Amino acid sequence: MPETAEQLLALLEAPHWMTPGSTSRKAETRTARRTEGQPAVNLTVLDHVTAGRQVLAEADRRAAKGTAYAMRQAEALRRAQAVKTRALMGETGDVRKVPCPYCATYGLLLVKGRAVCINRYCAPTGVQRSWAVVDLMMAKPTTPKPVSRSGQRPRDDRDIATIVRFLAQTGRPMSHSAVYHLARRNALPSWPARTNRTSQARAYSLSDVLTAHAVAVHRRNASDCAADAAKPACTGLADAFFYAGGRDTVAGRMHADDAKALCHGCPFKDPCLSAALGETDELQHGVRGGLTARERRDLKTAQKIPTATVRTGEQPTCRRGHLRTAENTGRDRSCLTCGREKRAEQKRAEQAPTP
Repeated sequence: MPETAEQLLALLEAPHWMTPGSTSRKAETRTARRTEGQPAVNLTVLDHVTAGRQVLAEADRRAAKGTAYAMRQAEALRRAQAVKTRALMGETGDVRKVPCPYCATYGLLLVKGRAVCINRYCAPTGVQRSWAVVDLMMAKPTTPKPVSRSGQRPRDDRDIATIVRFLAQTGRPMSHSAVYHLARRNALPSWPARTNRTSQARAYSLSDVLTAHAVAVHRRNASDCAADAAKPACTGLADAFFYAGGRDTVAGRMHADDAKALCHGCPFKDPCLSAALGETDELQHGVRGGLTARERRDLKTAQKIPTATVRTGEQPTCRRGHLRTAENTGRDRSCLTCGREKRAEQKRAEQAPTP
């Protein structure tokens, strides 16, 4: 199997993959087949190759800049394109070999084109963390969290044979005896296996084993999980913090409350809020710094915080060119100088003699 993204795209252009039905994805709908007939080529593969060529061209443009960050972006684009191409061919194991950017466990699965972490302890309030493939390739490894232990029997309990098969696809395999000793050494709780109740087979929580496995891998080879700065609590939870739907609905308020609960213990809460308050009102969306967009706008109005142009570094002005400083901004975020000029103009107009 080719390794690079260019070689994989070239392989997709072979006649075998261009024929209809060569991939597991349906190239057209049932209505299209009934009205237009079967297409001569696999449209899914054709669209993927076209989009892949554009992604590789963008990677070449970023690599031409020569900076370290641009080179890292270009490499992430190529790796992500290779992962998507292999997934189209039916091989989805590449994501399994990458640790989760938040909990450092090898519990990522490729679901609908996104990498989803199945670790229960990495999913606060039931919302699973997910990343786009290119963001996953850009993320830096982090230090594993401490070993977690289930208080009662969870839904993800698996027997040792299933856990061994799961870990075999992560690139960090463990034998049957190694998993058993890992569970005994970390005092992981166990329950009778559901698949074989007549024997003495035991089942362990997959999330518990993943946390212990991540710590063991980190101790064995620290270079694979190099310690990095602390990760924000919102890592991989863009859907939870930038939720869709009405903000004033009951579901919207509950969604915002769950996101706020994660912000309370986050070490990046204050700088995140400061950065959010510097954005324009048009960019105020979702929960940032423990506050919703409406709460941040009310805070800016109460504290008379001007909307600074962070990207350009220029002092903001009103439509008439007056500086939008804190002393020149009213409670309704109006320009005080403009108000004084308008009142003066009205007073002059009233005092002017009528013809």
